[in-house]
Amino acid sequence: MQTVLVTGGAGTLGRLVVTQLIDAGYTVRIMSRRSAAPTLLPGTSQVQADLETEQGITTAVEGVDVIVHCASSPFKHTQQIDVDGTRRLLEQACAANISHVVYISIVGIDRIPYPYYCYKLAAEELVQNSGLPWSILRATQFHSLLDLALQAATKLPLATMLPTDLRCQPISAIEVAQRLGEIVRMGPGGRLPDIGGPEVCTLEELAHSWLALRGMRRAIVPLWLPGKSAEAFRRGYNTCPEHAVGKITWAEWVREKYRRQ
Repeated sequence: MQTVLVTGGAGTLGRLVVTQLIDAGYTVRIMSRRSAAPTLLPGTSQVQADLETEQGITTAVEGVDVIVHCASSPFKHTQQIDVDGTRRLLEQACAANISHVVYISIVGIDRIPYPYYCYKLAAEELVQNSGLPWSILRATQFHSLLDLALQAATKLPLATMLPTDLRCQPISAIEVAQRLGEIVRMGPGGRLPDIGGPEVCTLEELAHSWLALRGMRRAIVPLWLPGKSAEAFRRGYNTCPEHAVGKITWAEWVREKYRRQ
């Protein structure tokens, strides 16, 4: 069975991808900037490597058949990690004769001039031009990301200011991880069909549902965001209703998460 390297394997999506691959019988190597976890799942190993500095990347790719590239840094050093780091990873992957690179990306990055999306698009181009067999999957917004945004927006009592007219199509990270596992099994497929959640909603609709399911009372005050990126989100360029393959709805995900708590 092949050995698969998962970059960002300790992150939100990466951990789920690791589990999917182990269940499918692969040997999995986790690449992370952190030191190795004290306990690892059977069938896994971990290597410490840094995309920003290139330290440890050569060791990480040695003896690997497939790379699932989940590592990303949306809030800081994005150019250095998502673009320059991806270039470094691909250079080492070429030297190691990797047979398949799988890259997870975001729906709409070619239509929304948001800086982070521009970096992701640049990383996609590097993958496509690497000379390696590749697959790229674009997904919509994870439930967990929108949940964190709403947690931050409701820290103050009574009222919550939100850009209510932005559109979203939340999907469960586990469903994206399952799809990435399928892509590893299928082999290189190039630019694959996008994957999105089962419903397209405004941020206002998501917020009302989230508050109701949590038993919270807040007045939602619409916040207007200017600029081309905000207009693109209002138009739903970050959604793919024609590829609404996810099954877990926003309400189901929120109910399950907060039931556990």
